Amino acid sequence: MMKVRMRWIVGLGIGIPILLVLAVLVVLRLMSSSPQLDLSSIEVKELPSAWEQEPPSAEVADHSIEGNSVAAPGVTVAPNMDVPEEAAVEPPTIDTFELPIVGTLVMVNKGKPFGEESFELVLDGDNVMLRSSGRFWFKALIATITLKYNQVLQMDSSLRPVTLSSTFDAPLGFGRETQAKFVDGRAIVRSGDAVTEYPVDLERAFVLGTFSTYAVIPLLYELREFDGEVGLETLVFGGPPNSSDEAGTDGLPETSIARIEDVAIRFDGREMIVAQYEISGSMGTMTLYARGIEMLGLFAGDDEESLFVYRADYFDDGFEIGD
Repeated sequence: MMKVRMRWIVGLGIGIPILLVLAVLVVLRLMSSSPQLDLSSIEVKELPSAWEQEPPSAEVADHSIEGNSVAAPGVTVAPNMDVPEEAAVEPPTIDTFELPIVGTLVMVNKGKPFGEESFELVLDGDNVMLRSSGRFWFKALIATITLKYNQVLQMDSSLRPVTLSSTFDAPLGFGRETQAKFVDGRAIVRSGDAVTEYPVDLERAFVLGTFSTYAVIPLLYELREFDGEVGLETLVFGGPPNSSDEAGTDGLPETSIARIEDVAIRFDGREMIVAQYEISGSMGTMTLYARGIEMLGLFAGDDEESLFVYRADYFDDGFEIGD
């Protein structure tokens, strides 16, 4: 199961550079089960009161049509009555949404936590900033190995990437810093002494770094007013883009995102309706759970091997998915 778990960790977004992956892989070969660490220092806050109410149905109410006029249910419209045109609705801007979002993620495998990450998604002038710091831990022989990291992702007001900075403090001296900037349809990435440059469509770019970068997805989906399934070019930090593409193309790997039907989650004897986003890419399919623009959790896997990430600042013991 070690190889499967390593695949989840690398593929679902910790963004560790290649040399660091090799170092951690050596450590994991000595690994037994994940150590039980105390997460009691994470402060659990109350859910927003509006979340306790079931959201209105997304279905559009039936309307009666008479002549060229549209009537709301229960309202009679005379055949020749003029109905004023509906006022134009302005598209949303980043100021439309309630930021900041501040939270703490806990990563769980086989019922045991192996990492945590605190993040904040904030407005900073004309930019949106995702700042995060976290740690992963693994038990090797009689010692617990801890990998700490920090990440800052800067985006513009349309959530196009501008810069990314990440630092990983790894054992065995394999720590690494990565810097990236995105300008004029190019991504310029510096990792250690290596500099890589490649083209990218910034309108369709999604930066996949640590797990907190998934928290951008609900906001991006609502801000861009996506409908149905959308494909995004994925910039995975830690390794050259699409280097193993069997088709031999020069394009970036794609991630498809679609909002699917809402679902109930259960926690502490309570139940709440949340949105589901299906995320599909080269690492398989996962499900993101959100309320409004706030990510609440992420699940990937099956009954034998799974990864669960949840907002520990809202759910001290995670949550269950309803039928």
